[in-house]
This record gives sequence, C-alpha cells and structure tokens, in this order.
Amino acid sequence: MIWTETRDLPPALQRVRPYTMISNDWLTDLARLVQTVLANDIPGDFVECGVWRGGASFLMADLLRQAGERHRKVWLFDSFEGLPPPEVIDGPAAQEYATGTSDPYYYDNCRVSLEEVRLAAAQLGVAEYTECVKGWFDQTLPAHRSKIGPIALLRLDCDWYASMRCCLDNLYDQVTEGGFIAVDDYFGLDGCALAVHEFLGERRLAHRIESFAGKWTGVEHVSGAWTGAEAYADAYQGAVIRKGGRATWKELRHAYLTAQDIATLVPTGATFIMVDYGWLGDKTPAGRQVVPLFGSNRQHSRPADTVVLQAVERGRQGGAAFLVFAWPTFWWIDQRSALARSLRARYRCLLENDRVVVFNLQEVAEG
Repeated sequence: MIWTETRDLPPALQRVRPYTMISNDWLTDLARLVQTVLANDIPGDFVECGVWRGGASFLMADLLRQAGERHRKVWLFDSFEGLPPPEVIDGPAAQEYATGTSDPYYYDNCRVSLEEVRLAAAQLGVAEYTECVKGWFDQTLPAHRSKIGPIALLRLDCDWYASMRCCLDNLYDQVTEGGFIAVDDYFGLDGCALAVHEFLGERRLAHRIESFAGKWTGVEHVSGAWTGAEAYADAYQGAVIRKGGRATWKELRHAYLTAQDIATLVPTGATFIMVDYGWLGDKTPAGRQVVPLFGSNRQHSRPADTVVLQAVERGRQGGAAFLVFAWPTFWWIDQRSALARSLRARYRCLLENDRVVVFNLQEVAEG
C-alpha cells in the first residue's frame, strides 16, 4: 500500500486542492476509503457522479497511480454545464443555493467545462486513470454502465433528489458486494437524503448509513441542516453505505491497520496468541501461526482472571511468543482490571494503541 497514516497524505491533498471545494477531512476519509478498497481487494472501478473541477476524482486517480493499480480507473460523470434547477422536494437549502447567485460559494452554479477538467487531469498526471463522460445522468448512465462494469466505489455528489435517484437506480446494481457508495450531500440537502432512504426502502435493503469525515474543530459532528454556504463549508460531511458485508468501511480500515501493527511486531514464522473474537479473520498477517487463547477465538465472555492467566502461560510454554488483544476485546484488559495488572506484571507490553495491545511472552517480567 502507498500509505497507512494520515500524516503521509498531505502531498496528495495539496495537489488536488485547487480543483475541489471539499474539506480536507472529507478528502482524507475518501483517501482512506480508497485504501480500504485496495487493501481488501474489492473488485471494480471507481465512479464519481457530479465532479465539478474534478478534485475528488483526481485524488482517487492519484492514489491508484501511486499504488500501481493499472487495471482500475475513475469515471467522471457530469453535465459540465452546471446543476439543473432544484425542485420543491430538494428543500429550502437547495432553493437558497439556486437563488444565491451572488454568493462566492455559488461557483457559477458549479459550471466547469469538460476541457478544463481534462486539462487538469493531464497536468496532474492522472489522465490515463480517468475517463470523463459529459451529459445529464439520465442519458449518460444507461448508455455507459455496461462499459463501466463492476464498481468498487461509487461517489455521488449530485445534490438534488432526481439526480441522486437516477444515479442509484442506474448504478447501484453494479456496485460490488462489499463495495461502497459515498454520498456527499446526505447530511446537508433534504432531497439527497430522501432519495437515499426511498431507494433503500423500496429495495428493502438493510444497509447501515455511516458518517464520513465528521470532525470539525476537533469533535465529531453531523450536519443536520444547511443554513448558508459558509456554514455548509464549515460542516462539510457526507455518508457511506457498504453494500453487503458485516463490517463498515471504518471497521475494515481498522482491521487493516491492526494487521499492520501485528506484522510489525510479530516476526514471520512466530506463533502468537490472538484474542479478538475472530474479528480479523483472514486479515491476520500471513506467515505467522495464530492460536486462540481457548478452544475458539470467538469466546465472547471473559473467564476468570486465573483461568485466562493459566491459558496464556500454557500457550507460552507451548511455543507462543506473543499475546495480542485486538480492539473488540479491549474490555478484557481495561486499565482498571486486575487481569491487565497481572499481565503487565508478568510480560512486557510492546505496544498499546487504539487497535492492539501486544505482550512479548518471551520477556517475562522479573518478580
């Protein structure tokens, strides 16, 4: 993978900043979502409907380029003539936007020419990873969906109810099982939210809707109303729907980073005891032998401290060199627990973060 931590991302964000009005939080989570798709090998291309100057698509394309993913590309669908007029169902925020032509955030009704977007893609070096399609969604999507094929990530930034329904009706079925739909305006525009709920309800789909980005001045938030372009820019946030699958995109990313942590500390060929309720599954790093603490790694109740400590010691004597608690089982070793104190007294703790706690069973604490 090309990067794992947010600190590695700023150069890519800086490259696309002139071509997007999306906040850095949104862009960062979009990049993390791209990484989640690649790390979990979710098949399909990336599609964005409603691209403005192309910044979000360029970021996805740039990350594909850096990862050497030559068999995927990003499709950019847009009228390249601006937004159609909103309807009553789109709500007051949409009407305010449409009439606020003097507002600096109006951006000429989001009108950008196809030639300008293609030129920007070429200047950024991502033209070969992108394909632009000009026209209204109800015409272009039916005509091109067979060319697109499977979709790993569908990003919808199409604002109004009719546009959102058109995109979902035409492209949802091509989203790969386990793939993602990122909805830009879910929290900000009524018509967008209505279209999403209506579509899921009509299809009887029990997909969960997960917030995307969502930190403003350091705290989690959702944007429940749009009271003008300035407030909208400050509270910019969308939503993500995962098609099928148990874990959300954030859980998948967390699992990927957890596996990276384990791979860093547990050398190839080593045996380690894993306590995670079986959550990591096939994401456990290859080349290591994993043994459950008890007969099954799906033990959801915590036995008595003495029983746990005896099981750990049996595993150590049987050749296990490390003990790993993954985040679903952190309540077992909460800082206040006697079990945590006993483990720390017996074995050296190598790492403790919001994903894993790792003990080296070969380094037994003295006394």
